[in-house]
Amino acid sequence: MTNILIIEDDSKMRDGLVEILADEGYNIESAENGQVGLEKIKKKEFDVILTDLIMPVMGGMEVLTEIKHIKPMANVIIITAFGTIENAVDAIKAGASDYITKPFKIDEVQTKIRMVLAMAEIDKYPKVLESDVIKAISNPIRKDTLKLINKAGKLKFTDIKNMLKIDDATKLSFHLRILKSYNVIEQDNEKLYMLTNAGKKMIESLKMIERTYSGGN
Repeated sequence: MTNILIIEDDSKMRDGLVEILADEGYNIESAENGQVGLEKIKKKEFDVILTDLIMPVMGGMEVLTEIKHIKPMANVIIITAFGTIENAVDAIKAGASDYITKPFKIDEVQTKIRMVLAMAEIDKYPKVLESDVIKAISNPIRKDTLKLINKAGKLKFTDIKNMLKIDDATKLSFHLRILKSYNVIEQDNEKLYMLTNAGKKMIESLKMIERTYSGGN
């Protein structure tokens, strides 16, 4: 059974998440602050850890840092009411798998967890990419964006948004910043997105991974 830990100081939200995810069939544990959460993590393996960003005793970024020190491969989703792109990018760079912005919908939480669990399967891929590069393409939006840009050569923000059918421009902006932070895309003087040399190499590695993962078909 999938083990999930929720670290949240708001008891109402914590209990709500426990109920929602338990109904999905997950084995859920919770902690009211980061210190209690870290003690649980030291004693037990969790497939996914959800932690609030703003908490007393120990903030979410500090919790994330400590989790990665204890369990480097842990899948952490940051929960934040202060969902700026900058905070989200910082969390991803620090090792978070994804983020959720309060207030969130039940199906969003469920989808994020399923996605993180699915992407954990990347460990089955051949080790042809560095771990930080794998992180750059671990989200389907980022992977699909790279493929679109590779096919088109150059694309405007609105082109990518429309082609991927993304309604939330902020969400796409976040993922583009992640890709830029890993130096796999860049913009020209006309603000068109294009692959860097590293991005082109990543596309080739992606093709190799997908061929191998699909059994060579």
